[in-house]
Amino acid sequence: MILHVDQESAVPVFEQLRVQLERLIASGQLRPGSRLPTIRDLAADLGLARGTVNKVYEALARDGWVQAAGRHGTVVLERTAPAATVDELRAAAETLAVVTRQLGAAPAQAHAALDEALRRWSEG
Repeated sequence: MILHVDQESAVPVFEQLRVQLERLIASGQLRPGSRLPTIRDLAADLGLARGTVNKVYEALARDGWVQAAGRHGTVVLERTAPAATVDELRAAAETLAVVTRQLGAAPAQAHAALDEALRRWSEG
């Protein structure tokens, strides 16, 4: 599993890591039943505090992506794709708008990037 964080990015490290793990799970690159690296190992590999990685794993568990299995580590869960509500789509759009502004990108760049990402996901 290849993960990386950009310490210079305007996007917080927590968010970078959470999004990457969600994408790996959603795309099927991390399959249900797969174990994530231990908090200690992932923190060491990425040069992060264990608390940051722990916070990411807790957020993923809260959102139903993974389950903490005690001594057996953190395991990817089977997910069904529920239909998004209008409120959920609006919240996602707000997040994209905030990240776009943090990155200093123009709205047209964000639209183009979103269109490209949606095209890739619909083809997959």
